[in-house]
Amino acid sequence: MAQYVLLPRLSQDMTQGRLVEWLKQAGDPVSEGEPLASIETEKAVMELQAPRSGVLAHVFLRPGDDAEVGTAVAIVADAGENIDALLLSPPTPRGAAARTPAVAPRAVPADHAEPTPATGARTRQQVSPVARRVARELGVDVSSVVGTGAGGLVTEGDVRTLAARGLIPAIDEASEDVEVIPLTGRRRRIAERMSLSRQTAADVTTVVDVDMTQVVEHRRDAKLSYTAYVLWAASQTLKEFPILNASLAGDRILVKRSINIGVATANQQGLVVPVVRGADRKSVAEISQTIDALAARAQAGDLAPEEMTGGTFTITNSGAFGSLLFTPIINCPEVAILGMGKVADTPVARDGHVVIRHVMYLCLSYDHRVVDGGPAVQFINAVKRRLEHWREGEVG
Repeated sequence: MAQYVLLPRLSQDMTQGRLVEWLKQAGDPVSEGEPLASIETEKAVMELQAPRSGVLAHVFLRPGDDAEVGTAVAIVADAGENIDALLLSPPTPRGAAARTPAVAPRAVPADHAEPTPATGARTRQQVSPVARRVARELGVDVSSVVGTGAGGLVTEGDVRTLAARGLIPAIDEASEDVEVIPLTGRRRRIAERMSLSRQTAADVTTVVDVDMTQVVEHRRDAKLSYTAYVLWAASQTLKEFPILNASLAGDRILVKRSINIGVATANQQGLVVPVVRGADRKSVAEISQTIDALAARAQAGDLAPEEMTGGTFTITNSGAFGSLLFTPIINCPEVAILGMGKVADTPVARDGHVVIRHVMYLCLSYDHRVVDGGPAVQFINAVKRRLEHWREGEVG
């Protein structure tokens, strides 16, 4: 009997996914549990499996389409089975009708190039013909234009306004001097998340310099990463300043009891943030081992969804790439992120003398809607003190 293949909830906080590619084509035989497609969430790329054996009779989404959890992605049926009834009323996620026009999806071969609306999928951007022509002439990417017309329609004026501001330079994509890289997949998700953070959070960054000399001396024997020391110090300090271990949900501030710190990690696909859970209950050595294991799985693309969800605070180490200081972007819906610069030999004044010390800059970005400047500065200075006055007894 024919069966819908629904977009599953692949992680606790997943509400939407993007179809990356079909691993099977319409008409191909499939076995129960066999991968049908790659689905990208905000955290990882996962495989969508066949719920039963049969034939991949029809698909409703094309690569690049977004859909909500519970959307009908495809139909698996017996060979030759009539599926007309299933095509008439595919499942719609609860509440999706309020956000998405009621457009009945039609079956589309997996390799078809024509865009097709899909139930539960993101509404496609509406662009007037004149605006599209002007965008081509001015080299403006219409997907970057916010439409002011009826129903969000992108008008000629919207395109010309953006071009006049100089926000998007004209680019000749046909030129041999230009390499065009589509903003798709995980790169697009990262762009969307960073834009969301900038558009919603009232972010402020404060910076302190930290004398890391005692940490440098300790790690000569311990062979632990600088990130582990900073993460440990931050996790202990968050117990004193829990407002930084929070998120903003509408008109409510949710202060988290658990301290789960995400560590921004770069891999070939982009940026992921695996989470060290219960960081405040771990020693520096345990934190370092956890970070190393998560980083190895991140590089291999083997992180499980639960290893990238539930973070309450984030640390990012730009110093590993030689950066001195920077303004990290808050990982929404969290309210703060701590950035690390490189540890460098630096001349400093001590007791009236200039000496060389190992100095690192810590950069705290915080959401001023939730966190006031006083607690933010007190927090980062408390982290600084823990690192500068390192005591072996605290390490455990």
